[in-house]
Amino acid sequence: MKIITTLAIFMFVTSSYLLGQITFDYSGAELVLEHFTDNQDNVEKIVNNPGYQHILLHSKKYSSNPITEENLRKSLNGQNEGFDFSKVRQRKDTLLQIIAYLKENKKNIIEKFAKLPLEYLPNDYKQKAIIYFVIGGYNGIAFDNKICMNIDYKQFRENYNELNLYIAHELFHIGFEKYHTLPDIFKAKTVQDLKEIVLSMTMNEGLATLTPYHKRIEMNEISDYDYKVLLDTTALNKKITQFNSIIKYLDENSDKKLTNKILGNVLGQCSGDRLFYIVGCYMGLKIEEKYGSKKIKALVKESPEIYFETYYQLMKKK
Repeated sequence: MKIITTLAIFMFVTSSYLLGQITFDYSGAELVLEHFTDNQDNVEKIVNNPGYQHILLHSKKYSSNPITEENLRKSLNGQNEGFDFSKVRQRKDTLLQIIAYLKENKKNIIEKFAKLPLEYLPNDYKQKAIIYFVIGGYNGIAFDNKICMNIDYKQFRENYNELNLYIAHELFHIGFEKYHTLPDIFKAKTVQDLKEIVLSMTMNEGLATLTPYHKRIEMNEISDYDYKVLLDTTALNKKITQFNSIIKYLDENSDKKLTNKILGNVLGQCSGDRLFYIVGCYMGLKIEEKYGSKKIKALVKESPEIYFETYYQLMKKK
């Protein structure tokens, strides 16, 4: 009886810790709904909302053509400059239902999905994040302990589990950032610099894609493109071949000056063709299959080069 009581207390404390370290903020989405469906002028409130400020900061830091506050204002006035609010009025009931679902299921989402990244992050990592639920913008972004999730993203509207599984993906990024500085694409000068960025992003996005992989299999939630490819040997091998050819090109041209054409071609394939996510996840799966998730926990503290070397050595032994 004493053991059962102790276990119950431990589970309660662990649950309370997780709930206390992850915060949900629905204010951005609610302000947008009021603005478009209740005829409230919330423009400045939305522009100054921490969720939308986080989106604008992300765009400023990582986009070659950043979205500004003025773009957001114009979008809120119907001009669609970086934020598509055109269907908010007609989707009012759907969006309100998503917010209600998130509020009612917060505890379950945190306990079932938010803990998934901890399987792959070092044991000394202390999970802490605020998740802003917004309307418009990217489907999901994460940095500096803050995440923005666009509840109007089609995949999320049609299946709430996709929203939950993406939360796990983004939470991994928050943890990874504690051990690795996010690459600055604008500072890259040579093809070698670009290769370092490719390795870093492949590890980061790949492991974030791995984070909900086993849960997706368990729940039979495998309709997302990345997971369809991962489970299709022929399609997966094409992605691996494509990625290997990019790495070969980067190695053979490492001393070259980086041009916009090279940058666009390489990142266009790696991001647009989902190589960061699919091939990076495959690498993680192979490492986990051989050594267990503890090895990935250890590798997160190492450089992306070591992550790649671990994978390549594993492939050589086959």
